[in-house]
Amino acid sequence: MTGREKNNGGSSNAARRPLRVLLVEDSQMDAELLARALDRGGFELTWARVDTAEDMERGLQKQPWDLILCDHAMPRFSAPEALELLKKHKLDVPFIIVSGYIEEETAVEAMKAGAHDYIMKDRLARLVPAVERELRDAEVRRARAKSEEALRGAHEELELRVERRTADLKAANIQLENVIEERKRLENELLEIAENERRRIGFDLHDDLGQKLTGMALMMKGLERKLANEGHHCVEEAARIHSLMENIIRHTHDLARQFTSMDVKGDDLPTVLKGLAANVKKLFETDCGFSLKGNPPDLPQHTTVQLYKIAQEAVSNAIKHGKATQVALGLISQDNQLMLTIKNDGVPFSVPSGKTTRMGLRIMHYRANTIGAILDIKAQGKSGTVVSCSLPVKPISKIVRQSITGSGKLTSNASPQGLETATAERARL
Repeated sequence: MTGREKNNGGSSNAARRPLRVLLVEDSQMDAELLARALDRGGFELTWARVDTAEDMERGLQKQPWDLILCDHAMPRFSAPEALELLKKHKLDVPFIIVSGYIEEETAVEAMKAGAHDYIMKDRLARLVPAVERELRDAEVRRARAKSEEALRGAHEELELRVERRTADLKAANIQLENVIEERKRLENELLEIAENERRRIGFDLHDDLGQKLTGMALMMKGLERKLANEGHHCVEEAARIHSLMENIIRHTHDLARQFTSMDVKGDDLPTVLKGLAANVKKLFETDCGFSLKGNPPDLPQHTTVQLYKIAQEAVSNAIKHGKATQVALGLISQDNQLMLTIKNDGVPFSVPSGKTTRMGLRIMHYRANTIGAILDIKAQGKSGTVVSCSLPVKPISKIVRQSITGSGKLTSNASPQGLETATAERARL
């Protein structure tokens, strides 16, 4: 491999452009002729000449090149072989064939193989413009490759950040689910404590207070008889006190039954709400009705119990605190939503100004949260209050509707496939 470091002449140093050229040429004279043409074109050359595959291999490994000028046919080497060697090294270097004679078909094949241009040695005036063009194109290719590499890097970094963010969100979601699950567990535990306390109060009313009141009533009855035997003028007053104590005893027993009634009577929500309305009339002597609109779906026992307890608490608050004389229970099922309403004509509900400390109201909200329902309490004008509890429900498929009777039981003439689908649908609800 032969070469020269620099050739000066032609243009001033300030305007000369550095250019490293590998000349694949078997003729030293032709190589110097090409170098002189480039020098006159304004390039400050660093060049070397090779004429074998081994020399070109060493030249490519020695340093990077800006341009390769290659003769087409040489005794020990050729342009197609040089192109293959360049591809082997995966180098994007402008490759121009400069030959004394080359057929057009051969030149076209060389261009298809990877050559960027070809120039005849007797037309070297085209050399500098071709070199300048190919150098610009090579710079564009390098810039594009650099941009694509940067884009790939940015894309990989973005994917990595997305993966990390997804992992963080997944971990946060799992943590949130755990928090929600723990909150539900605590709410259920709170409800269980409230129910146990309610039952304990009922037992205390019945076994302790009720028994003591009964004893006092017997003592008052004895006093009444004694006063009557003595003809005392207070006998009528004693009789009124005895009658009042009997009323208190009956009311205490009714409260005890209400407090200790933990289980819902009936198989479905409309039935238990209808029973609640009847009990309100009996216990409190208050006008209470129940209305039903639509066909409510079968609900899990837990959901039925919580809705019943919400209605029970709302009715109790309406009578005790609102002094209501009329209460209306309503159940509406439409548009995949179940709406429970409790309306009364008592004192309007006053919205608390901050976080409420009313235990009954908080427990009602807890009950709604445990079943995924939304509870709303608001005044109805100047007289009355409306308590509404909205519960989203899944629609019942057509085959289930055809396989369920009015009592909520599967018909015996349903097909096995229909029964199986209906059972799965009911379990999912």
